[in-house]
Amino acid sequence: MAMHSAVCLFLLIAMTINAQNQTINLRGKVTGTGDTPVSGAIVTLVNQDLSDTTGSDGMYEITQTTDVIAVQELQPEYKNFIVEKGALVFSLPEATPLKIELFDVKGNLLKREAMSSVPKGFYRFGIAENLRAARVLIIRVVMGSDAKTFRYLPLKNGSYVIDQIPSGTAPAQGSRLMKIAAINDTLKITANGYKEKKQAIVSYDQEMNVTLEVESSSSDTGRSVGCGKELGSINKSGTYHISSAGGRGDYIVDIPTNYDKDKPYRLIFGMHCMGGSAVKVAGTDGGRDQTAYYYHVKTQADKDNIQCIYVAPQGDGGGTWSASNDPKFFSDILKTMKDNLCIDTTRVFVCGFSFGAMFSYALSLAYPEQIRAVACYAPANWNFNPQPTNRHIPIAYYQTTGTSDGTCKWINNDGNKTGGKYCLLQHAEDNGCTTSGEIKLANSGTHVVTEFQGCDEGYPVKFSSFQGGHQCNATDAGTNFDWIPVETWEFFKQF
Repeated sequence: MAMHSAVCLFLLIAMTINAQNQTINLRGKVTGTGDTPVSGAIVTLVNQDLSDTTGSDGMYEITQTTDVIAVQELQPEYKNFIVEKGALVFSLPEATPLKIELFDVKGNLLKREAMSSVPKGFYRFGIAENLRAARVLIIRVVMGSDAKTFRYLPLKNGSYVIDQIPSGTAPAQGSRLMKIAAINDTLKITANGYKEKKQAIVSYDQEMNVTLEVESSSSDTGRSVGCGKELGSINKSGTYHISSAGGRGDYIVDIPTNYDKDKPYRLIFGMHCMGGSAVKVAGTDGGRDQTAYYYHVKTQADKDNIQCIYVAPQGDGGGTWSASNDPKFFSDILKTMKDNLCIDTTRVFVCGFSFGAMFSYALSLAYPEQIRAVACYAPANWNFNPQPTNRHIPIAYYQTTGTSDGTCKWINNDGNKTGGKYCLLQHAEDNGCTTSGEIKLANSGTHVVTEFQGCDEGYPVKFSSFQGGHQCNATDAGTNFDWIPVETWEFFKQF
């Protein structure tokens, strides 16, 4: 039976106004998505006006024996909580209902703290102080209308492992209230390209690792600078030229015949395969092969009566792409489109097959902030070098690979993590998806689909496997229906 006890809350509302001699030894690592070190981040100890800048390894250290300045009142700005050194640390900018529940792995309630209104301030709830035996716990925290449930495993070396699990796993029965103690200062972390973060600290002598979120694009209106402009240098569908890296320059543009300068359009790039061409992808050669009409994504969009703007860049004379030059070629075309046409900057898409898939995959690493989603048909990651630096920024990703593809193999080398499988897993990891589940591989004439679970909201990862070779079109046994452009368009259309 759960025991009941009174609760005593201690809020830091005042400290001595005299300076106190104290050693400050704060250290840790600043990372972005995917545990990538963030260099050049400024880490500031707010109340003491001390700071350090992270190096290439993302590490910072604020160390000083100094007169610690005590402040009269520390007011939190954001509602949040973190797990730090065996404790839950809360930041409440206003009076908030708060409930903390600890369960064992069988769902039995061990302890509970429940308060109908906790005054604004910073609070600390000691997990290790209240449950000394090493055990796996399920912890559920409810702050107002926000709830989070996660597993917590204390380790013998004093560290711990946490693993978020779906809310509602733990039952809500029984009650035991526990003491919350105060904390007294804040770290502020700023870095170019990332959201500012403020994080409460427990003491002046601790290690605190911080993960930053990429700067939100929510301020993006979705309207390029070309919106509202009359058609100028790009005024109709056709072939255009731009001076870019490596002498590249030709590309084909497809613009709706009733183009509206005030309507932001989706922008879709089609990257041709080795030996292919922009005219084959655009279908302007009169051909009707599997690459025409932008891998028939345009065919599907037209069926839905959704008008888009399409671009087919031209690779070199041999129909290939240069890893050193063509990412810039793509970037230059994208800028030209945004400057001259009304583009929905939040819905830029890229698709490609074989060498075009390798190029598309490279672009997904190089320009995840500008590309909303990529579809790669038979990609590879070992023969298109140098690969752009992966900054582990989420991007929606769709891939197909045939089970008997001997050109861009599903697995090329497990030890080196090369092959289509590792293109897929890289984006699944970068998007925060669960990668421990089964990736379905076709074992019959019907294609199978794997949709990764737990991905960051808005950044799905999807994979279609089929019995076939190196190809960008596929039909299930007994049908003549090419399902790849249909699934690609459905994937793009959701954004």
